[in-house]
Amino acid sequence: MRFILLIGLWLWAVASLAQPVRPHYVRVADSQLYVEESGHGPVLLLLHGGLLDHRQWAPQVRAWSRHFRVLNCDMRKHGLTHDGDSTVLSSDALATVLDSLHAPTAYVLGHSLGSVAALDLALAYPQRVRRLVLAAPGLIGYDLNHDSVLVANSRLEDAARQRHDTLSYIEYFVRSWVDGPHRQPAQTPPALRARATQLVRQNLTRHQWATHLKFSYEPTPRQRLAEVQAPTLVLVGSLDMQDILTISQELGQRLPHVRRVVLPGAAHLLNLEQPQRFTREVQAFLLEKEK
Repeated sequence: MRFILLIGLWLWAVASLAQPVRPHYVRVADSQLYVEESGHGPVLLLLHGGLLDHRQWAPQVRAWSRHFRVLNCDMRKHGLTHDGDSTVLSSDALATVLDSLHAPTAYVLGHSLGSVAALDLALAYPQRVRRLVLAAPGLIGYDLNHDSVLVANSRLEDAARQRHDTLSYIEYFVRSWVDGPHRQPAQTPPALRARATQLVRQNLTRHQWATHLKFSYEPTPRQRLAEVQAPTLVLVGSLDMQDILTISQELGQRLPHVRRVVLPGAAHLLNLEQPQRFTREVQAFLLEKEK
């Protein structure tokens, strides 16, 4: 199983390199957001998870570029984005990206922190989001403190941060968001663990631990779920943190036009653990005829 996952990730990565990519830097206040554009068609905006970057979507970009004009964005304080000190809201920054690249509307897919940004954009600019995909979603207004494994690892992360111990911080982060609460590190596919560790280390180092985005909080998105107009797909792995599973259930119950899909055997990085199933589920949803 681990060998198959390793080969799969490698093949997807090699294939994605063959797809023509048009890089952009989009000015937002005193920042320059990095965006990779590929393909043609309706716009699909990709928003990565926290401490990751546009490379998270390597297994998916080539397939989706056959159907969509993919805008694979490094959010502020991540990846190749050059970030300043301004306090621009995440939703306004992403709207500027769409404006600068002549995209009046978009399908929007976010993972984890990216799902928070995607939902924020859908609430702030509802006319611009055609369909919404929230993978392993977070939710502002919901406190991630109900899972004992996450709480324990978060405390260890905080202690490592205070003593500037990068390696320990990354290890506890990976235990939470790659291994998950139901696996020991040795049970996680080594290729997946190694790739996630590399991305987290590079993002922490490049951005000097400053990886927090600015969102709208009053009222919280959790209080505004009934306002979401876009048809929404919620994707979650069965081995993810209990809080993430609970959030996905709440979204599945309270969003007006929603479908919830659970990927058995996947934890938080479900698009990397089960790239083919994830790609199919998202693509089928986005290509459905709009009513």
